[in-house]
Amino acid sequence: MRAEKNRRESHRWVVFGIIAGCYLFVYFHRVSTSVIAPDLLEAFHTNATALGFMSSMYFYLYAFEQPVVGYLSDRLGPRRVVAYWSFLAGAATILFGLAPSIGWASVWRAMIGFGVGGVYVPALKAFSQWFKPRDFSTMTGLLLAVGNLGAIVATTPLAWMAKAWGWRNAFFAVGAVTLGLGVAVLIWIRDFTPDRAAASHTPGTSPTPDPDRAPSAMGVLMSLRFWILAVIFAGFFGAFLTFQGLWATPYLVTIYDIDQIRASGLNMLIPVGFMLGAPVFGRLADRLFQNKINMIITTLVLEAGLWGFITFGWRMAGQSAMGVMLFLMGAIAGGFATTLWALVNDITSRHILGSVSGLLNTAPFLGVAAMQLVTGYLLDRIGRDNGAYPSEAFQSAFLGCFLVMTGCLFLCVLFKKVLGNPHEAPSSTENRANPSH
Repeated sequence: MRAEKNRRESHRWVVFGIIAGCYLFVYFHRVSTSVIAPDLLEAFHTNATALGFMSSMYFYLYAFEQPVVGYLSDRLGPRRVVAYWSFLAGAATILFGLAPSIGWASVWRAMIGFGVGGVYVPALKAFSQWFKPRDFSTMTGLLLAVGNLGAIVATTPLAWMAKAWGWRNAFFAVGAVTLGLGVAVLIWIRDFTPDRAAASHTPGTSPTPDPDRAPSAMGVLMSLRFWILAVIFAGFFGAFLTFQGLWATPYLVTIYDIDQIRASGLNMLIPVGFMLGAPVFGRLADRLFQNKINMIITTLVLEAGLWGFITFGWRMAGQSAMGVMLFLMGAIAGGFATTLWALVNDITSRHILGSVSGLLNTAPFLGVAAMQLVTGYLLDRIGRDNGAYPSEAFQSAFLGCFLVMTGCLFLCVLFKKVLGNPHEAPSSTENRANPSH
């Protein structure tokens, strides 16, 4: 009996390790366009608006499939969803490397987004099954940290690979690794079954809520709290990932007159900050702080201040000061994401956690898709000077991001009582009282 329990305990780390490996490439693709943007502009003879559209296609399909991925995670289980979607992502990555035009690149970028969109929500479902409720925020933070390791790979390492091998060959290699991870999921991860539930939860908690008493996913969709959180989530990450994943490296090249590799090294400080901030805030959410709404407001205040600095105060900062700002931007974003998902886990019945997570996870990627188009338009409105966008163009684009972040803060403060009201939660008051649900 003890040996079986030990096998179950050790297997949960196999589950975490392999799924986290898949999630690393989710973030890699999310931000890789920023580093190879000059290569893509040259290879496809295109402009910022078209490049912004191509990059945004990842986020459109990623966003729209999230409710389906959540539903399938509840019905089929996380293992199958992660494996099958990883196969699709790997194939699409290889085809992206073969794209002959910006149009075909947009198609395969969209399919990459669709493929990697089947990792995060199933991961949350798997963690809720294999790990104890009091460890959920910590595991979510660790997953986000690994994901941002992928964002780091998509900065200076990708710039080196693109320079040494060419950007197309770099994507062929990434596609092959992704396919291998899909095989690993099928071979080494076991499905979670009810007889394993007892080993994954502490005594005195209910591993599975009563489905008849749990609210439906449609009921959650009608919740005012859900829509407030969705808008804030969309605004925060719409601005953050547009900057990190598309314009940060060209912006740093322009304002400091440095080369692409040096600029990508500064950009790398954003995911480094995220890697540290996500698990730290996750641990704090699990162990110390009960009021997660106040934690979310705090992260919004800090992030809005950083956007104000990047928009209006960059002339006062050298590269070192900017590096600190970028690191803090990533750390605070990691804290925001971990705290928000901890709140969702606290107020949602485990019976529908996959579906609810899928519905909510649509929001940030719609936000990114919209913001990448808007910022591309704002840059092109001013236009390029000697082949590069001037600092004034970036300031115009980032002013829009600053206004969006400020709006998110205002919305969160305005509806703080609603967000903290158990009667507006997407679960019952009883489930809220017992976080094991």
